[in-house]
Amino acid sequence: MELRQMRYFVEVVRHGSLSAAAKTLHMSQPPLSTTIASLEKQLGVRLLERTGRGVVPTEAGRLLMERGEQIVRECDQLAEELQRHGAGLLGSLRLVAYMPYVQTLLPRVLAAYRQQAPSVDVQIFDMRPEEALAGLEHGNVDVALMTTSDHELSAKLNRAAVNMQPLGEVELVAVLPPRNIWPKVMAWSDLAAYPIFAPPVSSRFPGLGNLVLSELAQHAGVRPDVRTVNQHQAVLAQVSAGLGVAVSAQASTTSGPGCPISIRPLANGRRTLTMELVWPKERTLPESVTRFLSLAQAELFAGAR
Repeated sequence: MELRQMRYFVEVVRHGSLSAAAKTLHMSQPPLSTTIASLEKQLGVRLLERTGRGVVPTEAGRLLMERGEQIVRECDQLAEELQRHGAGLLGSLRLVAYMPYVQTLLPRVLAAYRQQAPSVDVQIFDMRPEEALAGLEHGNVDVALMTTSDHELSAKLNRAAVNMQPLGEVELVAVLPPRNIWPKVMAWSDLAAYPIFAPPVSSRFPGLGNLVLSELAQHAGVRPDVRTVNQHQAVLAQVSAGLGVAVSAQASTTSGPGCPISIRPLANGRRTLTMELVWPKERTLPESVTRFLSLAQAELFAGAR
């Protein structure tokens, strides 16, 4: 029994008339009658009784109508869902983004994405670079928004596994305890006089941690006291408490009543990171992901400049 035959039968029972059903199905009555007769022959049971007022289902026909109507409805719903998946309107998006950028740059692109694909389940993860790259390679992550201190090196180290597109430069600032003793700009040598909090160094995707170590080694006359901290909020809390200093993205670093800090521009050396949109190379991505990539390339590029 074909779905087409079942659909035709359901319409005939709904309308109680072969001619009315044929009109709804945009076909003539003779091929519809032939299809119903073929279905009865195939099943070996009579499905319809002809009356003076049209047709009514037999007992077997009522059973087929009960089950068939549900099957047709579920097939239509499935077809619609599959079409929406194909258009990127259903499904999921698993996105890695370092949390400072979630608060500043992502809301705009996520709002635009939600307008286009309101039913896609968006999941945001905060992962270290190695974890994000492993997730992209193993299919646990769809897209990552990351920053690097060396685009060319990061692209070279990961060219077999991921695609990378630079979105723009992220300005860095010195993050300092809330005192009034700081100069208007901070040199890297000034920062080296204090314990400095930085993310872990990455061997596959050099980022802020690598940049901090490199600049301190180049500009500081003493061996710096670098302390590794994974979470941005933990860095701000420790700096606010006067335990040390840090360097972070300007757009994501603000002072609040619960965690006051001082912010100063950097006077010399490297003062930017490159924001990168990263996605898998050897994996066919669903339309829900490619739709996000297109929006991110348009929206985040403007926001990161």
